[in-house]
Order: sequence, then C-alpha cells, then structure tokens
Amino acid sequence: SSGINAEYGGMLQKALEASSQHSDAYSQLIHKAMHVNQLSTEEQRELASCVAPDADKCSAVQRAKYAELRLEQLAETKDRQLALYTQLIENLIYLLWRHVQYYTVYCKDPTEGIGGEPLPKKLLSANNDYIKNLTRELPLHLTDPLLKKVVDFCSNKTSSSMTSSFTSALVRRVRKLMTA
Repeated sequence: SSGINAEYGGMLQKALEASSQHSDAYSQLIHKAMHVNQLSTEEQRELASCVAPDADKCSAVQRAKYAELRLEQLAETKDRQLALYTQLIENLIYLLWRHVQYYTVYCKDPTEGIGGEPLPKKLLSANNDYIKNLTRELPLHLTDPLLKKVVDFCSNKTSSSMTSSFTSALVRRVRKLMTA
C-alpha cells in the first residue's frame, strides 16, 4: 500500500507543480499580449514570423499585430493544457477515492465481500494487512496542504463550478475515509 499511496501522492504533486508552471506561463503570455508594444523589436519580429513568414517586410504596427496574435495563440494552447491538467488531477483524486473506498468500505468485512459474496480465505489476511497499511500511511502521502492545493487549483482553474464542486466533494470523501 505504501507504494500506491506514495504513487498517488507523487502524481498529484507533480501534476500540481506542472499545472502551476503552465498557469504562470499563461499569465505571462496574456500580459505580453496586452502589452505587445513594450516588447523589443526583435521579440516582435520573432513572434510575428511564426504567423506571417514575411513579417520582416511589414510595418511596425502590422508586426505588433502579428506578434499579439501569436501570443494569443500560445496563451490559448497553455489554457488548453491547463484544462487537461485539471482533468488529470480530478481523475487522480477520483481513482484514489475509489481505491481507498474499495478497501476501507467494501473489504473491511471479509464475510460479505463484494455483492454479498464472501472473499476467498487466501485474500483475507492480505487484505487485512493491506487495509491497515493503507489507512496508516495514506495521511503521510496525502497531506492536508496537498489536498488543499488540489481544491484551490481546481476551483481557480476551472470555468465550471460543477467540476470544482465535484473535485471538492471527492477531496472531502478522501479525507473522510482517511479519518474513518
């Protein structure tokens, strides 16, 4: 269980760090697009050349427009990447919740098992040890600050309050399972 707990915690941490970097880059691109006239001529040429191959022959005003367009394209790409990170984080939390719920709720009473069928005797001792390790080590890998970062990120980065509410509910459920 230690490996799985650490793996989920590590994946969440990496996804949050990467999403934070993408968010910063997105903000910088938006700022540059809004203040394209403050960019050097060389930066404007480089950006404009991605949109219009003959940007060197354009007027300064036209080159600035092309540079702004390119910055907006780059910002849109970063925004899509942020949406993917949001989905990734949401899916990780969902998988984590289902994993912990399965073992702490459905496998706790080995006589019932799943769907009323008792668990095989071979799995009983392994499951008991696994559940003990899972519940003991989960809070070590999924700390409150990490879970708070997940909720904060999803509430700040999603345009849908439904997605934010869903992620918040999943985090609450994970916390409840960790304290049960």
